[in-house]
Amino acid sequence: MKRVLIILFVFILLPSSLFAKSPFDSRQDPFPPSIKVSVLPSKPVVFPGQEFKFYVSVIVEEGWHIYSLSPFPGNELLQTKIVLDEHVFKEQDVWKEPNPVLIRDGAIGKMVKGHRGNVEFSRTYLVPFGLAGNKYPLIGKLVVRACDNQVCSLPQKFPFHSVIQVEKSKR
Repeated sequence: MKRVLIILFVFILLPSSLFAKSPFDSRQDPFPPSIKVSVLPSKPVVFPGQEFKFYVSVIVEEGWHIYSLSPFPGNELLQTKIVLDEHVFKEQDVWKEPNPVLIRDGAIGKMVKGHRGNVEFSRTYLVPFGLAGNKYPLIGKLVVRACDNQVCSLPQKFPFHSVIQVEKSKR
């Protein structure tokens, strides 16, 4: 009888305990999707009166998309937004984005303008005359909703930070 129990334990219970998944495993949940944000000014050093571009690069997990900065009318709640906190630079135009693609979004049942994969947004800024030479922060956040044609995330905020050096005058 002991041998039967030992054989049952070895062949039935031991393998199942070795291969069973623990509920405490730190497995990554596939929702919300992976989104990576990086930022970069076009020039590391600028002078008063000079323009520079500020780039926000977004990498969206395969199979997911984010929405355009300029959605179709009626889809404004889906809009991707880039918000820069207080800063000393003057905005020269609106945020630019690559041409969005038309996506049949099954999660909301509409045609939408969006982006997949790697997306780069940019905006031009002017360094005002009279600005003291110093390092100035560019702090903000990207607000996006991601969808995979079955489900959409709630708006997610991705903070970003960069620094640009302003020199007093050209030497």
